[in-house]
Amino acid sequence: MHNWNQSLQPHNWLDACGYLKEQQQAYCIATVIAEAGSTPRANGAKMVISQQQQFDTLGGGNLEYQVIKHARDHLQRGQNGTQIERFSLAADLAQCCGGAVQVLFEYFAVKQAHITIYGAGHVSHALCQILSQLPFSLEVIDNRQDWLDSIAKLGVNTHYHPEPVQTISELKPASNVLIISQDHSLDFELSLAALTRQDLHFVGVIGSATKAQRFKYRLAEKLAKPELSEQLVCPIGLPEVQGKLPMQVAVSVSAQLISLLHNDHSNADQPILNDTKRNQHKQQWQTVNSLRKQLARESNEQ
Repeated sequence: MHNWNQSLQPHNWLDACGYLKEQQQAYCIATVIAEAGSTPRANGAKMVISQQQQFDTLGGGNLEYQVIKHARDHLQRGQNGTQIERFSLAADLAQCCGGAVQVLFEYFAVKQAHITIYGAGHVSHALCQILSQLPFSLEVIDNRQDWLDSIAKLGVNTHYHPEPVQTISELKPASNVLIISQDHSLDFELSLAALTRQDLHFVGVIGSATKAQRFKYRLAEKLAKPELSEQLVCPIGLPEVQGKLPMQVAVSVSAQLISLLHNDHSNADQPILNDTKRNQHKQQWQTVNSLRKQLARESNEQ
């Protein structure tokens, strides 16, 4: 694995892919796969595009501008997989070259962990200051709009609901849930609903060892499978990180989540190129060859 020096950015498309992957940033490889007439770059020219950066070039000008814009629009929507787009340099892009190109866009989305925080109090606010700077999908749910407004200013997604327990069913599978509301009875109901699902990755509740003991005893009584109560993490946070101030608690909980999610990411299976993917690649390049022939015919007709 490369240890990229942040002050030394990669300058070619291949190194850029490794750099962006290590930085856990979604990116797109844009490749010229067919050309007709006069074009800025030949077949095979590539550039890599992320939301904030681009590496290498397709020749500059309006073509490159439109390619970057197209890629970023799709990255913003979480696009994954491949697509092919045609650009007519004269008609569409007002470039004097007068040719046309087909560009293959290959999108590589980042698999982000989903973290939902129930409660928008002081600890939640401190947590959001940390977690919003990390590659997580973060959301805060509360029944107090004024408290949510404060967190929304940090750029975090917020969701007001008068009955937060009802939103548990809407969470994505494998989500990570932190329960730090202002009400112990609400904390319990949220814990019960979350554990009942049986498909959430992490369910943690703020509190003391005494609270944990009481919750687990009551949960074992109410859950269809009493053993699910042992999956509740309470207290949350790393015991070696001491302190009761909101930011101290937030640092402890953030460190616990980072450690947990990093280990899961490190142990993830590598993707396998199965028969379905091989067929997709075959069909993709058959399409490319067809488009290349089409462009050649258009060039001869001009």
